[in-house]
Amino acid sequence: MTVRSYLSPFLAPLLALLVLFPAPAQAVDGYAGIAFGTDQKTFLAKKLCTFQPRKIDVVGVEYFECNDLAFAGEKVEAGAFFIDGRFLRLSIVTPLAQSFLIAEGLTQKYGKPSSQSSAAAFERLNQDDDAQAYLAFDHDTVVYKFSAQAARRKQVLLIYTSPRYEPLLKERQLQFVKDSL
Repeated sequence: MTVRSYLSPFLAPLLALLVLFPAPAQAVDGYAGIAFGTDQKTFLAKKLCTFQPRKIDVVGVEYFECNDLAFAGEKVEAGAFFIDGRFLRLSIVTPLAQSFLIAEGLTQKYGKPSSQSSAAAFERLNQDDDAQAYLAFDHDTVVYKFSAQAARRKQVLLIYTSPRYEPLLKERQLQFVKDSL
């Protein structure tokens, strides 16, 4: 199934829905009762799923991944990102068939998007093998990202991010470079 088969019939209603809800006043502070900034040991002890460490090519980030996070009645892939041993980001590969419902649920929970791709970017998902579009909520701390990849493979990620993630990541990466100068 493609994003088009699930999203295109709903694109106009989805975009209309997004303007109906007011935005909340503060950024998201974690996921499933686990606050951003929680130490790695405490986070893993919560057992959201069977997280295992994985090597990624992002300097300053420790990454854990699982294939059994319970989400919308299914077991899905998820990734937890840590900087300095602190939980600061969670990504969830959401069920493609439920993408419209998830977008609507995010809008009801967080209000209208704080930023989003253009309608043309969403349409490119149906035509290009390397297209992306997103809806971001709650001061861009919750991002719902649609991707069309090679061979028309579709993926939809739900990403919860601490507002501290990007500044801390940049700081760690700059330190890594400065150590080599």
